[in-house]
Amino acid sequence: MIDRVSHSQEDMSVAKKENDRTGHTRDIESADLVLIGGNVITVDGAFSVHSAVAVAGKRIIAVGTDINIRALADEETQVIDLAGKTVLPGIIDPHGHIHSYGRLLQNLDLNRTTSYQDIVDLVAERVRSTRPGDWIIGQGWDQNNWADKTFPTHHALSAVAPDNPVILNRSDGHAILVNRCAMDLAGIRDETPDPIGGRIVRDAQGHATGIFVELAEDLIRQYEPMTDDLIRDRFRLTANALLAKGVTSSHELGVSPQELDVYKAMDIAGELNFRVVGFFDDPELETEADYASFFEDNVVPGDADSLFTLNGIKLFRDGTLGSRSALLMAPYSDDPGNRGLSVASEQHVLTVSKVALKGGLQVITHAIGDEAVHSTLNAYERALEVTGKTDHRLRLEHAQIIDKGDIGRFAELGVIVSVQPGSAISDMAWTEDRVGPERVQYAYRFRDFIDTGAQLIISSDFPTESINPFETMYRAVTRKNEAGEPQGGWHADQALTIEEALKAHTIRAAEAGFQDHLVGSIEAGKLADLTVISDNILNIDPALLLEVKVQMSIVNGIVQYSSE
Repeated sequence: MIDRVSHSQEDMSVAKKENDRTGHTRDIESADLVLIGGNVITVDGAFSVHSAVAVAGKRIIAVGTDINIRALADEETQVIDLAGKTVLPGIIDPHGHIHSYGRLLQNLDLNRTTSYQDIVDLVAERVRSTRPGDWIIGQGWDQNNWADKTFPTHHALSAVAPDNPVILNRSDGHAILVNRCAMDLAGIRDETPDPIGGRIVRDAQGHATGIFVELAEDLIRQYEPMTDDLIRDRFRLTANALLAKGVTSSHELGVSPQELDVYKAMDIAGELNFRVVGFFDDPELETEADYASFFEDNVVPGDADSLFTLNGIKLFRDGTLGSRSALLMAPYSDDPGNRGLSVASEQHVLTVSKVALKGGLQVITHAIGDEAVHSTLNAYERALEVTGKTDHRLRLEHAQIIDKGDIGRFAELGVIVSVQPGSAISDMAWTEDRVGPERVQYAYRFRDFIDTGAQLIISSDFPTESINPFETMYRAVTRKNEAGEPQGGWHADQALTIEEALKAHTIRAAEAGFQDHLVGSIEAGKLADLTVISDNILNIDPALLLEVKVQMSIVNGIVQYSSE
């Protein structure tokens, strides 16, 4: 409940003073917002828990007892009685795709399809309400969820949509299925060569099947309609959806030049209600000088007044296990002639990393297969030797299959490892098919990273997995799906504790974006990004994480979402 309060002059005089650690007093401003009567899990250095927190303007000014915090209120203060609810630092999803999720919300959601025919039927229905020539867009299909787990071909899709270009994004975003109309629009023929770092899937006769993997996607995507208004709309849809799940900030991995311009304009105009740390989509330039010039022209430094910051660049060393494009040291167990795709070379990762580190920028590299992880760590190691950079916060995303000898290298090099518990559980049914019984023992090794001293962060990689951070934590802590399977958990020795999972979604995620001085914990002086939830997650059965309800999401001291 929310009420307005007033206090006596004596109370107000107390409210203006606070003892610091030396016993001296200092003036404290009155609070604009106070939350009392709850469990405030600060995620500070001591992982302390209090009952109340006070906010003035954008910042937290005090954390403590109900009595001390309520004394900071005056007649203008908004006082919220939490009635036993829990306050967390604003949840940070450090690996997401804001534009892609907005596209999902606007178009065909294919996540629950169980066969190719389901998809064909959905597209046929959409054709009936779509003008000839207009694009039909969908997202979320995964052939591993079908009885027939082979990649589909375009023929059935082309038959129901002969006059509309169709582009259907696989759940991981690393492959697309398109129809003949889209291929004709893009000038794709059977003899069109594979681009470097990509693959046009062909049948036994050499005909293009309609599946485009990794950088081959760009042959089609460049024709997909894109406007500034569309980018704005998709941002707003995604931000509001995330806020409703308690997420107050996300790292947007792969920002295009057009998206960068739109996000900057929205931030300047005060249109953002959500904190974003962006990373360039790799422009695939040729020389160090080219990248130095690109970074100089496009960097967006952040401060307390900005909700959008651009920190660096995201590279792709390989693809995904689901589309068999993750780069492995040995061939796939279920595709013996294939070791995956090298999207960007090890030398490219080294070149870009050197330039970025010299310019004070951050590098994130997508690496899923054991060869991709190994070679990315090699490139990072050489870049650090050349630049001498210490506080670099280099990141490696996914690390799903890893060579045993590389586990300890993350801590040795100070490389942050970003993992996705949702993907671990979604993929568990077929991961061993892909890599065999020996390599699967080194799949999704979350606990090993922490035990060897590496900094680990967890994320959803939305729209690949659910945007609900409490579902992500549930999978990290239990190593089970939402049905409670498998009994005992999948490779349960790699489970995290709930405290570790919470840190990985808050203060560790803030550190991974160079924002730990601003957000990630509830401490005086930090920005007031807060998530209010129904339950004290430190004291519940992990299975109940799935039942946690978000009551409120606060960004910069402003309530941006409320369930009431």
